[in-house]
Amino acid sequence: MKNLFLLALTLTIFSCEQPKQPEYVIFNGTIKNSVAEEAILSGKGFKTTLPISTEGKFTDTLDIERNGYYDLYINRERTAVYLEKGKHVTVTLDAFKFDESLIYGGSLAPENNYLAAKFLMDEKFNDFETLYKMEPALFSEALSAQNERYDSLLKASNIKNKTFLNMEQNENKFAHATNLESYEEYHMHFTKKENFAVPPQFYEKLKDINYSDTTLFRSSVAYQSLLSTHYGRIAAQKTKKDSTLGPAKSFLTTIDSNLPDGFAKDKLMTDYLRFGLKSDDELEELFSIYKNSNPSEENLAILTERYNKLKTLTRGNVSPEFNYENHKGGTTSLTDLKGKYVYIDVWATWCGPCIREIPSLQEVEEAYSGKNVAFVSISIDVPKDYETWKSMVSEKELGGIQLLADNNWKSKFVQDYGIQGIPRFILLDPEGNIVSADAPRPSDTNLRILLDGLI
Repeated sequence: MKNLFLLALTLTIFSCEQPKQPEYVIFNGTIKNSVAEEAILSGKGFKTTLPISTEGKFTDTLDIERNGYYDLYINRERTAVYLEKGKHVTVTLDAFKFDESLIYGGSLAPENNYLAAKFLMDEKFNDFETLYKMEPALFSEALSAQNERYDSLLKASNIKNKTFLNMEQNENKFAHATNLESYEEYHMHFTKKENFAVPPQFYEKLKDINYSDTTLFRSSVAYQSLLSTHYGRIAAQKTKKDSTLGPAKSFLTTIDSNLPDGFAKDKLMTDYLRFGLKSDDELEELFSIYKNSNPSEENLAILTERYNKLKTLTRGNVSPEFNYENHKGGTTSLTDLKGKYVYIDVWATWCGPCIREIPSLQEVEEAYSGKNVAFVSISIDVPKDYETWKSMVSEKELGGIQLLADNNWKSKFVQDYGIQGIPRFILLDPEGNIVSADAPRPSDTNLRILLDGLI
């Protein structure tokens, strides 16, 4: 009887379903010449900080929800990493030559060493401006040659992982399609051919692509980029035909009419409005379109907060104040400039696009010399770059009023204007009221048109 009881108990135990244990990714790294205190890993809604020891090492067990591509950030460098649940990944690198030194080990070494090699291949062969300046036929040939290089590299990598192979082939396919979708816009930009249009057959290679696969949208970053670019192109065509239709409204309405309510529509519209929502005449209408598109509660809360801030920055509102260190000594405040129009450039010494605007800014300053406008440049450099800022202002003979914000990105003036990217230009009237919280760049001819209409 006792044996029968034990048998019954044993059957009961083994017939119960054991709770599934999470399958962690073990991720280890060794960084030579490291000055960073932490690395950041993010992707697919996942983000974690990896503390780096004084010996340049980090290690962690990661509970990711989905397999796929993630981004590893160390200082300002970034690299793609492929992760799968239950697998082990190691990486070694030299911070002084980041991309060239990446070596992966562990159970996903072939996949990640391929990704590192692919990135170096892109750097070697992709001269972005030269590529997009090509005429349509040559551009298509160059893209096909790029795809052949990817295929050869993938085959040479001897990867057996069918999941990765299928994913990577799709990523390459969608990246190729995105380049085709982007061509017309970038060709116009680099060649200055404002009325350029590709021949009708140019998009023939894209005819079999489904632009409304909301399931695929969740799993593929390249497909997300493709949809954003594709609908952006369609929206730009609408704007060309109707000059009263602004780019932002055209994009939002295009997305709204082509995708069903849900994750894909929500992400595309939210991502666009994080930077595309501005304190201009379209603010109310754009936010209304977004609210009526059935966004998630989380994204609606984020955009509502930004909308509420931008409402205070529309034309005619009193500008937030500043009072910052002047390169020539002492401090300068907005109050000190009362009685003049004030054109503000928010920049930093490490910002490439900011530096490229300097010659145009100097030309505008010279053109309006002696007129009732003050040119103010506010650097948001971090404290360690203080001497770099001092030297650059002197060496480049930067004009106007050169100021240094007191807490870089977290400076109150920067926060009050909701600045998320630089360079950022702001124009104020002589009373300190906002004319434009997102004014034209110095290289934009619209700036002089705007100033001439005021001064």
